[in-house]
Amino acid sequence: MNTPPRRSPDPWWRYAQDCATALNQGIEPPVIPTHGPLLKVNEVTRLSAPAYYSRLASGDGNYDRANAPFFVNPILMGGAMATQGAINRRRRRHADRDAHPTWRNHREVAVLTTNLRLMCSRPDGGYVSFWYQDLTEFYPDPDTRSLTMAFDEDHTAPLRLNGPAVPGISLWAAHALYGPAWREHPKLAALIQTAQTHTQPHTERTQDPADTGLTDEQQRWWTQHQHRTLSLRNSDDRRFSR
Repeated sequence: MNTPPRRSPDPWWRYAQDCATALNQGIEPPVIPTHGPLLKVNEVTRLSAPAYYSRLASGDGNYDRANAPFFVNPILMGGAMATQGAINRRRRRHADRDAHPTWRNHREVAVLTTNLRLMCSRPDGGYVSFWYQDLTEFYPDPDTRSLTMAFDEDHTAPLRLNGPAVPGISLWAAHALYGPAWREHPKLAALIQTAQTHTQPHTERTQDPADTGLTDEQQRWWTQHQHRTLSLRNSDDRRFSR
């Protein structure tokens, strides 16, 4: 009898759940060492992770018109003008489509999530910063592993991040934006593990560190939180059993 294939674990989803649960319990957020980019005074890194990056932008609607060559022969000239017209119509349709806002500049980036901004790596080196203070809209959606942000109109085009690590990125950005009120956001509150989740066997909720895909610092903070959670749960069990 064939057994169904074992579903591969999602370490970044588990990381986001454990971080949300730890924050909800009042545990101090982690600080990840950052080497290379220089941070501002009182700025700390919460997470370093990959994501897929895109920006919402539109073209200017302009296009280069094709010009037909001049022929003395009227038959050749007529054919050239017909070809010119077809080319220009095709270019005009493409320019009209390009003028509509669409998600562009798709690429994979390294994201540093700090308490002041998101830093996304550039293709030519360095980072571009998206400061929380410039945000006008913030749409985390952990279920779809996406985060969309809009900024001051004259500042920068909207940003969208996708990928397995984006729930964790969204959590730390929301914590920086809202403080303890992050848990009131319905999309993010869903990350907080319920009591039913905590009653699952502890061995099912841990993984070999080599299989998680997390950095050493993230793994240590996660492991420490797991120990704290287990101790609190055992203490509660003893108290209620009296």
